[in-house]
Amino acid sequence: MNLRKILVESVQTKCSGSLQVKVNRFIKASEEEGSVSSFSVATLQNGAIGISYNLFHRDPAGMERYRQWDVNTVINKQAGEVMELFLSNDPLERTAGLAVLNALSQDYMRKNPGAYHLDFESDIIDLIKPDKSTTVGLVGYFSPMIGSLMKQVGEVIVLEKDESLLAGSYPFTMTGDPAELRRCDSVLMTATTILNDSLAGLLPFCTNADPVVVMGPSAGFLPDALFALGVHVVGGTHIDDPDLFIERFESGIKWGDSTRKVWFVREKIKLGGARS
Repeated sequence: MNLRKILVESVQTKCSGSLQVKVNRFIKASEEEGSVSSFSVATLQNGAIGISYNLFHRDPAGMERYRQWDVNTVINKQAGEVMELFLSNDPLERTAGLAVLNALSQDYMRKNPGAYHLDFESDIIDLIKPDKSTTVGLVGYFSPMIGSLMKQVGEVIVLEKDESLLAGSYPFTMTGDPAELRRCDSVLMTATTILNDSLAGLLPFCTNADPVVVMGPSAGFLPDALFALGVHVVGGTHIDDPDLFIERFESGIKWGDSTRKVWFVREKIKLGGARS
């Protein structure tokens, strides 16, 4: 399965009237160390904004190439054309493509506010409703979240690929074996699994999990394709104040109240695992 292709085709279909809009800016991560240094941002001439994780963020050679890359490669090009870079094998091009795909998706959701069930109020604990009998799986090392989860659940299992992280010692289960996800009541995945093509291969290990959540600033795309695969909730970033967000992003500082978390909830699913 080529999930990236499915996501592109979904946007091509639903956003057909906006594909000719041009890319206005492509903003690289600030060179100063900051909380947003692992992302890039694309803006369209209609004001839409998309965010993408830099897949090469931990690769010094990849970051150096990113710093040298000429953003004029994509500026003033039609958004539909740039979005197709998401299908590239080049991680830099893939990052640019996803940022524009997300901008087109956000534009669609802005123009069609009733298209999805959006939840701006819940936090991750509201979503999974844990107790001390609950086992929660994290795909990706969500370090700021782990401490809070450990106070409220029975076990936290973190699935990681990074050998340096796997070699460490932790008060939770750190593993490189995706089969461990079968023990989980809920699974939270970073949206990076879309960029690195790992999501589709992980979902068969999540059949006992309810909910399965894909989350992160990169998850700004139309969620239909993920819902069709069995993902219950997609969590992205809603930009409330575009000017303030861009100012903070360019400065390499926290986005703060320029953004808020938004959850796209699959139809007929109630938060906390209950079915309607």
